[in-house]
Amino acid sequence: MSKERVVGGQCDYKRYEGHARVISITKIVDSISYSRERYEVKFVFIPDEEIKESFAQIEGREFLLMLGNSSYPGPKFLEKYGIEVGKVLDCHLKVIIKGTCTPILFEFPSVRLDDYSEN
Repeated sequence: MSKERVVGGQCDYKRYEGHARVISITKIVDSISYSRERYEVKFVFIPDEEIKESFAQIEGREFLLMLGNSSYPGPKFLEKYGIEVGKVLDCHLKVIIKGTCTPILFEFPSVRLDDYSEN
């Protein structure tokens, strides 16, 4: 019996508290890839404290709010979580401090990115 290897190995992250401000919501017009209505949601992250790691300096950068399965959210998801332009959501920036996993991640405590039931 062989052990399953974990891609990226063990990783540790430092968490920065902050907020994400939704700056745009654009309907995706691609009927080939998406048979249902989908939206590209962009946000900026506003940290509550200075981010120390140089590679994680993200001030002024835009990010996409994607579901856990890397898909774009649909209209029912946006409605359920009250996501609209100008909305400010609690958000945590996770910055890698050990390992070779994804360098930065975002967590939204009030939004379940694994909620596919409303999509």
